[in-house]
Amino acid sequence: MERDLNRTDGTVRIAVAQLPSAGPDLDANLAATVGAIEQAKGEDLIVFPECTLSGYLIDSRAAAEQVAIGLGDPRIARLVDACRAASVFAVVGFLESDSGELYNCAATLGPDGVLGTYRKQHLPYLGADRFVSPGRDGAPRVVETPVGNVGVMICFDLRFPESARVLALEGADVIAMPTAWTLRATFLAEHVTRVRALENLVYLAVSDRTGSENGTEFLGQSQIVSPSGEVLLNAGKDSGVFGSEVDISRARDKKLVFAAGEYELEIFAERKPAQYAAITEEDTSRVRT
Repeated sequence: MERDLNRTDGTVRIAVAQLPSAGPDLDANLAATVGAIEQAKGEDLIVFPECTLSGYLIDSRAAAEQVAIGLGDPRIARLVDACRAASVFAVVGFLESDSGELYNCAATLGPDGVLGTYRKQHLPYLGADRFVSPGRDGAPRVVETPVGNVGVMICFDLRFPESARVLALEGADVIAMPTAWTLRATFLAEHVTRVRALENLVYLAVSDRTGSENGTEFLGQSQIVSPSGEVLLNAGKDSGVFGSEVDISRARDKKLVFAAGEYELEIFAERKPAQYAAITEEDTSRVRT
């Protein structure tokens, strides 16, 4: 598919889908996801919640296995068909089954198929994450699309600055973050998302759920944050598809100019990785629990 992007200013539209969960009902969640993709026609990229197909607040390994699917599952093909019909790219979360292992996965989909997958690396002791393996496959986390370079991280990854920084160093213009924030995540939603976007000079698109699942209420507050840390959109507690226009070129300029020739900051060029690497194993062991 050829996307008619205005390459002079890189303007595209990003949307986040804030949807209720049908729990472990794969087909009901699929129908809601397809419906949101159809609603997103006119957007360029839409991001869905963590485990949007499978449900997240799962109580056992057996229950997780029942709703985990592979990339070859017809439901994934159905989502690709929906992306093709709506001329949109999508990041969709689900529990993935692969060679006997389970992963908390998010796939980047487009009109031509699966462009990339990311398996969540940081796993809290909560919900489905208690029964999956951390992602260690080394697959690329940033994929090139006609609407910009899209990197992916999932929920708990937000607490680790390195997760977002790696995506920025790999050229991400937009970091898509499916999440399943409960009410305890209010501080993250109100503060940390802005920091991650600001410190990496990228757009951050976060998609959370609304309503409740298995007796737990979700926070909502799906949002799109600019490279300056400005919250362009916050969905609050509402359900639906929410979009904002962004300028991708802003995420590709890593130089901050406050006064030309007097006060300029080269954010990435001034990094000193060799010095950071000098921290010894003995030093890091002091802060371990």
